Amino acid sequence: TVRLNYLLSYIHHQNGITKRYSTSSVEQYTYSHPVLFSKMKLAFSITLLSTLGYASAFSTPSANLSIKTTILPPSTTSSEHVASAAAAASTTKLFMAAAEEDEEEDDGPISDELSMLIGKRASLTKKNADEPKATPSAADMADEDFIDPNTDTASHYEGKTGMDIFDMPDFKSARPLKNTKEVEDKNRGGADKKDDDGDYYVDFTAEYDDENDFHIPNRIGFTTKAWGDVDAGFKAGKKLKKKEIKSGKYLAGDLQVAFDKLMENGITFVDTSENYGLASRAKSLSAEEILCKCLDTNMDASPIVASTMSNPWRSIKQGTGVRFGGAAIPKAIEGSGERLGTSSIDLYQVPANMFYIGAPGAVATALCAAMDQGLINNIGVKNMSKSRMKSFNSKLNKIGGYTLTSNQFEFSLVNRKAWKSGLITACKSLGIVPLASNPFGDGLASGDYTAADPTGGQVSKKKQPFDFKTLEKYTTLHDMMTTVQGKVQKRLEKENSKLKDRRDRYGGQSINTEITTSQIAINYIVAKGCVPMPSVKNPKEADEIIGCLGWSLSDDEVKMLDNAADMSDKGVVV
Repeated sequence: TVRLNYLLSYIHHQNGITKRYSTSSVEQYTYSHPVLFSKMKLAFSITLLSTLGYASAFSTPSANLSIKTTILPPSTTSSEHVASAAAAASTTKLFMAAAEEDEEEDDGPISDELSMLIGKRASLTKKNADEPKATPSAADMADEDFIDPNTDTASHYEGKTGMDIFDMPDFKSARPLKNTKEVEDKNRGGADKKDDDGDYYVDFTAEYDDENDFHIPNRIGFTTKAWGDVDAGFKAGKKLKKKEIKSGKYLAGDLQVAFDKLMENGITFVDTSENYGLASRAKSLSAEEILCKCLDTNMDASPIVASTMSNPWRSIKQGTGVRFGGAAIPKAIEGSGERLGTSSIDLYQVPANMFYIGAPGAVATALCAAMDQGLINNIGVKNMSKSRMKSFNSKLNKIGGYTLTSNQFEFSLVNRKAWKSGLITACKSLGIVPLASNPFGDGLASGDYTAADPTGGQVSKKKQPFDFKTLEKYTTLHDMMTTVQGKVQKRLEKENSKLKDRRDRYGGQSINTEITTSQIAINYIVAKGCVPMPSVKNPKEADEIIGCLGWSLSDDEVKMLDNAADMSDKGVVV
């Protein structure tokens, strides 16, 4: 069908007609000859070419198949064109093996438009045959191997006669020059394994009205804050005992599986820091280093990586060096890039609450210089207030002509200060992406810890993260989350049932209907215009985040949660 599409398009080009045949019209033509096209595709293609006047005779090396065609002289009128085409079609004979001799083909009538083109093509063919042909030079012959993809494909065969269907050009597509990230993906071996059509996951927010050019697929990311952190349960090694598994321990291999799941399902924005898992850096198992190993193992992954500079005072305390002035920041960026295995970090964030000698002017100048050098592609901040965010954004614009890309701060159902203060609205108005850290509120906003379940379903001798008084305060919110959970689940089950026939016919996966309160908490943040950044440290937590994709909360459901959160903030228990 593709080659016939080329053929018919070429006929129009030769006759000065800009209209092109669609693939469906070619399929309709071929389907009108079901037996011939299904059993003898090659014979049909050559017969069609012969009928259209592209060659005077064809033959195949097969002993069981020979094709003979008769080409009539070109005519001068439209009616004669039709007659010539009909005569040419009627004189085309197909001789097959004895087993096929009894089968007859009913070649339907050719359209008037195509018939007129056939006659005109025959006339042009005779005219071109009478003209002397120049002998191509060696340079011209060498150039024939290269086709400019920016020109019409049919022009490659301008003036040629007796064109063989197997001499048709291949499809060409223009590709942009590779940027630094694409080159690094190829060096890892992943670029060649990805489809040319683009990403291999579904981005449900592809049409989202982003704050700026920094698009985050599915408007959900994850953080590596617990990667390499021994206090959070990380263990260096390859095996865990049953007791360690029950206590929540995890290995680098668990992080790899979780990372692969997230990448495969379209959650590709990952937040890390030179400070995450710092205690494991001696074993090359800090968060940045583990992330680099995940990238090297999963060669198809192409994440959007955001790294954060450590607070200078924390660097002194941890023994990673003293930082001051503009030169220290590019050095810190290069260190993170080396551990991440990249020469350019997608988004580099600096904490707002830090004492830095020469700040904020020195910080802004250093970040602009890093942008100029290509060390980073975007500038972000963490925990910056509205006024300071506006001021810092102006400094970046004045010094280097750059603007802030993101601002990351805490936001959840139990911590809505960023919404009430207008910080999220200010980010939107300035074109800055709001990133929400700790979206689960340490388990309180996700409903893991409630007054009815203060231990979070785990038996442990450790002190519980929340006392009963705090858990009782948020009883109204937790009850409402359970109500919204059931409401969303019923709605999605109905939608999945309606779309079942479509999925059976065209393929595709069904949307998750086993909704949890944690997923309600995540999609609440998405509904508020933020990008939630939950911590993920095992495959189970990755599946929990993946279950948030493909659905959203309605305005009424968001309002129900807001009202319940307001009541809980005031200590009202219903």
